[in-house]
Amino acid sequence: MKSVVLLISFLLAFWCSCTSATTTPNPVLQVVRDIHGDILTPDSRYFVVSAINGAGGGGVFRGIGAGHDANFVCPFQVLQSGRDLDRGWPVIFKPKAAKQVEITESSDVNIEFYIDNPSGFCNNTVWQVEGFPGHAMPMYLDTNGEAGHVKNVASWFQIKKTGSYMYKLMFCPYGEPICTDIGIDYTAGRRLAIGTGNTFNLVFIKDTNIGIKSIV
Repeated sequence: MKSVVLLISFLLAFWCSCTSATTTPNPVLQVVRDIHGDILTPDSRYFVVSAINGAGGGGVFRGIGAGHDANFVCPFQVLQSGRDLDRGWPVIFKPKAAKQVEITESSDVNIEFYIDNPSGFCNNTVWQVEGFPGHAMPMYLDTNGEAGHVKNVASWFQIKKTGSYMYKLMFCPYGEPICTDIGIDYTAGRRLAIGTGNTFNLVFIKDTNIGIKSIV
């Protein structure tokens, strides 16, 4: 009888330890901040600029990279400017959670280039990993994605902090920990991609050009 009581006590203790280990609450998601320490929000525009001063290049924009016809009618590649003082084009972050009012780390967002007075012509602005799922690396980012489509995993990205107000973009199609850093393929005209072997460390600068044309 005594041995039975001991066995039951052991099983109860084991069950309690397993229960406590599996019910630990997830850490609170941290907000993402721009270079001035202000929280990123879905209703604002931001320049995505290299965190490296000097030879790190500038911001991102939509254009045509190396090996493509410069006269191509609708640019579709996500590129980084090679000029340090060029902030590129502003972007808008759209969280997967519709009621989310702040941009947070490790949460899915669509990234979309902002264009003043958009028309139906060349209105491709939403980032995606081109050709995903695929096997050839690197896999490049283009602007032929779709915003707001939960099942379109190629168009969702995450932001992770790497330093003081410094971040990186990641592609996590099947959730953590299966994530890949967004880097820059310098052989393709500084095109953003996954599988480059490097990480694009960046900062966010709020676009304050309210009422002024931001893109020429």
